Amino acid sequence: MALLFGGLILLGGCTPAPADVTNEITTANKALMDAFEKADIPLLTANYMNDAKLMPANSEAITGKDAIGGFFQAVMGMGIKKVVFETATAESYGETAIEEGSYQLIVEGNHVVDQGKYIATWKKEGDKWKIYRDIFNTNNPAPAVRASVNDTVMVVWNTIKPGMVQQFEDFNNNYLFPAAMEMNPKSASTVRILKSVNPDKEGNITYFYLMDPAIDPNYYRMDVPLVAKYGKEKATEYMKIIGDCLKEGGSGFEITVQISK
Repeated sequence: MALLFGGLILLGGCTPAPADVTNEITTANKALMDAFEKADIPLLTANYMNDAKLMPANSEAITGKDAIGGFFQAVMGMGIKKVVFETATAESYGETAIEEGSYQLIVEGNHVVDQGKYIATWKKEGDKWKIYRDIFNTNNPAPAVRASVNDTVMVVWNTIKPGMVQQFEDFNNNYLFPAAMEMNPKSASTVRILKSVNPDKEGNITYFYLMDPAIDPNYYRMDVPLVAKYGKEKATEYMKIIGDCLKEGGSGFEITVQISK
């Protein structure tokens, strides 16, 4: 037993510590970025193993150099002129390296249209690191779900008196929205607000709330979340703010049904 135990200790001690290869992977990524900027697909896919896989969010895995080349060709076709990979860490375990990093997609004019993070597994082929597996996803929020045909959409309008616009917007941003998001984030996330571009002849500005799609009319009452978050006394005070802002007879709502896509 003593010999066996000693052997296990020796075996455990032989496990190599990971090596920092951040600089090497950063250099490999630069070759990948340069190839993309040149729109050179063969040069770009030369940085991948033959059996490499890309695993983007909301998609099946993309397997093999040809498919990966087609993926990047489609990305370029969307107007992406440059990709930027930034390595946070990269450690090798023998002939395999694991990288953690972030990316940006850039269009004409150097505008960033997407950014996210990734984990990539690299393998050594000869003296060159090549990507074996790459999984990535965006930091951008998921697109909002909007009404489909026959879904209910509520439209509420508030016409605000001249000089009260800032007070009205402060009420929404500082009191109503935080309370609504805390009490019922699902319903709050369905609300959009539109503001009329030009005031009417009296200088009033109209705001339209779109509950798109409307979950339940009772979920969109202002007083309920205000009382829940701030208490009845404060909620009454905040509701008075709205009352002071409104033009007389300047509010209403309509329940509608979406009839087209």
